[in-house]
Amino acid sequence: MQLLFIGTAPEAGLEGALPADLPLISIPALPEAGAVQQEVFAARLRANPVSTFVSGPSDEAGQFDQFYLIARASLEQSGEGVRLSLGDDSLTSEDFAGRLGSAVQAFAPKNRRVGFLHLNDTADVFPAALPGLQTALTGLEFDMLVLMIETGESAGCDTAQPLHYSLISGLADRTPFGDGDGISTAAEVETYLTAALNRAKSRGCGPAYSLILKAQKDPAQILVDHAARTPFDAMENRLYHETFEAMFLLQSAEVADMRTFLDTCVYCPNESELQARLQATEDAARTAALEGEIWNRIRNDSSRERLSIYVENCALCEHREEALAMIDTIDAKSAARDEEEQQFLAAAEKRGLPELRAYVEGCIACTHREEAAALISEIEADTAYRAERDLLDDAVATRNPDKLEMYLISCTVCDGQAEVDATLEILAKLDTLRQPCLDAAGLPQFGGPRKLEEIDQPQALSICESAAREFPEDGLLRTTLGRIAQAAGDYSLASAAYDFGMEAEVPAAYGLAAYSEYAPPDGGRIDLQKVEALAAKGAEMGDWLSQEILTVIYSKDLVPGKSGKDAFAIAENIANQGNPLAQFFVGYYYLTGTGTEPSQTQAKEWLTKSVEQGYTHAFSFLAELYERGGDAGAPQPDQAADLYWEALEQGDPTAIDRLTTQLADRDREVVRLIQERLRDAGLYRGRVDGVPGPGTAAAIREYADALTSQG
Repeated sequence: MQLLFIGTAPEAGLEGALPADLPLISIPALPEAGAVQQEVFAARLRANPVSTFVSGPSDEAGQFDQFYLIARASLEQSGEGVRLSLGDDSLTSEDFAGRLGSAVQAFAPKNRRVGFLHLNDTADVFPAALPGLQTALTGLEFDMLVLMIETGESAGCDTAQPLHYSLISGLADRTPFGDGDGISTAAEVETYLTAALNRAKSRGCGPAYSLILKAQKDPAQILVDHAARTPFDAMENRLYHETFEAMFLLQSAEVADMRTFLDTCVYCPNESELQARLQATEDAARTAALEGEIWNRIRNDSSRERLSIYVENCALCEHREEALAMIDTIDAKSAARDEEEQQFLAAAEKRGLPELRAYVEGCIACTHREEAAALISEIEADTAYRAERDLLDDAVATRNPDKLEMYLISCTVCDGQAEVDATLEILAKLDTLRQPCLDAAGLPQFGGPRKLEEIDQPQALSICESAAREFPEDGLLRTTLGRIAQAAGDYSLASAAYDFGMEAEVPAAYGLAAYSEYAPPDGGRIDLQKVEALAAKGAEMGDWLSQEILTVIYSKDLVPGKSGKDAFAIAENIANQGNPLAQFFVGYYYLTGTGTEPSQTQAKEWLTKSVEQGYTHAFSFLAELYERGGDAGAPQPDQAADLYWEALEQGDPTAIDRLTTQLADRDREVVRLIQERLRDAGLYRGRVDGVPGPGTAAAIREYADALTSQG
């Protein structure tokens, strides 16, 4: 391959460095026939550190397989006709072609592929010069000649490309310009050059017009074999980026981005596809705007026919679904008019607020909508209705099931069923989330553990916090979290939680607050007046713990004006409700005659109820009744021993005391049965004789200590 530059620099218009192995020969002007060989020889020596020549002009291989020419000249009009100026020479077309032919022949090329001839024609003489120039240039025997006529009106472009370098680098054959087989055919070259020249002209920076002269019509004729060429790095990099950008834009609808690319690309891959996409996008935008204008005219139209015309004839149909919906509404209004008439008349006759609202909210034709709205306002202004709504609003706001039920029972208009149902649904969800929390840490009446130390704090905290996140304003959940905090020793947090619960009128919050005051963590002075006030409020609301506290402080005569009789009455009330602690209190009060006449029979009955619910402290007192006998029946030492042993296993201090310190007061048969159990447990090696000796007491203490150490 050989590139010959005549009248122009080899690097003109090229971005970046040329490949090192690219053979470039530059001649500033056309030498006369006799000096051609010397000029060419000198130019080749200057251009190549090492030059190679054929042994003789008859060598069939030729010196160059592919020869390309890039020349620049000016056209001018003289008295002798059109002449071509190159350097200091002014030549006729024939002389110009002759000298140019001699220069080319000096290289003895095998194939004269493509010649690029830039002609500066400021005087606009090219049309007159073309016939002679074409005849003269045909003798150069190039497979293709590209004549680029520059009139001086065009300017240089940052995005201009050197067509000769693009051609020899194989761009015309590269995807997406050609088939990528390593050879640029005449058809590929013509297509590539035509697009590039048209692009340059449209940007105002190319030749005023160009001509492509072909030696033959064969589109498959080889013009560039570039398979083994060293790539042009700068050209390859720019093409690589442009190829990807074109791919992106072919998936885009951004008109500005496509325009910018098409205005600034150098090699412009996929140019025709992008032009088509740009045109389609602009056409779609124009159509959308026009259809939008039409839609704005008919969007509030009641004419079914006009809407149908839009649906049937739109192209992009952006508002088609809206139009169809409007058509359906028009049709539905027509079909629903008679049925709605009957619906309104029936609702108006019974003054049914829900029915009237349903008519207003759901009507299609809405012939009586204004009448219905006026009737609704009239009903809503009624005093009885307002009172009914106030009851409903309070029930919904407080989520009080009793108030909701009261509303349903007492309402006359009864238009709040949906709100009641929604509130009940919320309450059902709240109950579902609440119950696991109450089971884990709630008071016994809610199913939770009686003692604080029985609360599994990490598990309870996780369950209750999860529920409280869903219902942060629920007083019972916050109160239960306070009980967990109290179990963990955080009395400040517990107190705040109880205050929140009392503000929310949670009965249990009063009992827990009263208990905290009655058993302060720092062992400080007890404010019995505050304890009683809190417990009395909770008791009034039905809280068991509040009533238990009142029972304790009244039975101990700690409150002036209150006595055991008051304690018994309170205990009996919640004992009848199933409170095991209250059942113990009632049994104990009957046993001791506190606030009531003593009765072993009644004591046994109530203590039994407490024991059956697992209240540990009741076991030893019931055991003593079975042990002693009396009014409650004959002694039953086996029953007594069972109860003492079960209480002992639960760590009951009363049982431990009665079987150690007070062991001598026990019935001998009871002692014997306890000795048997100790022996079976491997803790007693003495005689099983019912004698309450120190060995028996020691074994009981050892057993109790072992149970305590195991938790």
